[in-house]
Amino acid sequence: GIRTFAYGAVGEPGPSEELLLSPILEKIGDAYRRSTEEVALRWLLQSGVAVSVRPTTNFDLGISSCEGALCEAELEKRSQIFGWTLSKKEIKKISAMTSPDGNPTLFSSSGCPNAFVR
Repeated sequence: GIRTFAYGAVGEPGPSEELLLSPILEKIGDAYRRSTEEVALRWLLQSGVAVSVRPTTNFDLGISSCEGALCEAELEKRSQIFGWTLSKKEIKKISAMTSPDGNPTLFSSSGCPNAFVR
């Protein structure tokens, strides 16, 4: 079959503040001692989506910064995404999120407004 690929899993062309500051993702993340970014990535993986993971959230159009020990630590942190799972209830709650324009939050970006309008 065809697999969806999340190139900008936390926003594109730069990180989505709305996503990274989501109260829903924060609450779920607190329960696992994980960041909102980790919750979003875990949701994508458990939803069967292939994910492109950046080493940091310090990126934007034409900008990607990752150097030295910080980069290594962030890559190590992202590799831990496979060591835990979200509950069915949490998956359902995240899947029900909508924003902007009523689009699925984790697949929306300012570069693709109304991309999921039927």
